[in-house]
Amino acid sequence: MSVTAQDVPGGPGVTGADAPQGPMLTVEHLSMYFDGIVAVDDVSFGAERGRITGIIGPNGAGKTTVFNCITGFYRPSVGRIALDHEGGSFLLERMEGFRIARDAGVGRTFQNIRLFPRMTVLENLLVAQHTKLMRASAFSIAGLLGLKRFRDAEDAAVEVARGWLARLGLIPLADREAGTLAHGIQRKIEIARAMCSEPKLLCLDEPAAGLNPRESEELNRLLLGIRSDYGTGILLIEHDMSVVMKISDHVVVLDHGAKIAEGTPEAVRHDPAVIRAYLGEEEGLPEVVAGDIAADTKGEGS
Repeated sequence: MSVTAQDVPGGPGVTGADAPQGPMLTVEHLSMYFDGIVAVDDVSFGAERGRITGIIGPNGAGKTTVFNCITGFYRPSVGRIALDHEGGSFLLERMEGFRIARDAGVGRTFQNIRLFPRMTVLENLLVAQHTKLMRASAFSIAGLLGLKRFRDAEDAAVEVARGWLARLGLIPLADREAGTLAHGIQRKIEIARAMCSEPKLLCLDEPAAGLNPRESEELNRLLLGIRSDYGTGILLIEHDMSVVMKISDHVVVLDHGAKIAEGTPEAVRHDPAVIRAYLGEEEGLPEVVAGDIAADTKGEGS
């Protein structure tokens, strides 16, 4: 049985259809320099509430650097990064990384899985709710004394975590060490952990890396479900075109640190600048990419 946002304790009540429209994330004239090397060059784009925005480009295009600027790992050399939602308005380039996650509501996963391998799956999802638990414990005092307010918060956190495990069909693995599980399952757990923090904007850095076709399709369904059930804005870096082109509402293309195209997946896949970035000349997309796109188009029409 599938579990919806309403079934997951603590799940937001705003669905993708009901979520306010308009830019939630606005990136303006973003540049990042490393000792004179231009990693990101005057990049501007927006990401909307309840929509999936894909960021693609060849290796070294600057995609992860953009993510690192948005999530506070890097302080941009130039530019403005504004996040606006019902919780407030934030200028992310002026905030410390932990405040971007805690106060602005930005969640993230990484190219390389960063679960706590010796913790259980359930414990990994509880870690994401550390801030709520610390507040409920009055920064450990209520926890040490075993007060009811902390016990209630702890029970609620476990319920949220188990709700996500139920949604992913991972309840039987709740007490297994995360590091012992298959790569595809760890990818799912990492996304669930990020969602346990109830982010307004979810940044996913190559979530399909290392997944087989079946797992990639499951990832597609998961991300579409998060978008529709929670109204969460999703920013997605991905090389797997069968993921990006199938689920993205809007695609931004980077090359050598600069934005070279943006628009709908259909418009971007035929853009000459995008084709040149991947091939160096206008002779069509690589066969594997063209095959993915053809399969997606056929699936959409059926």
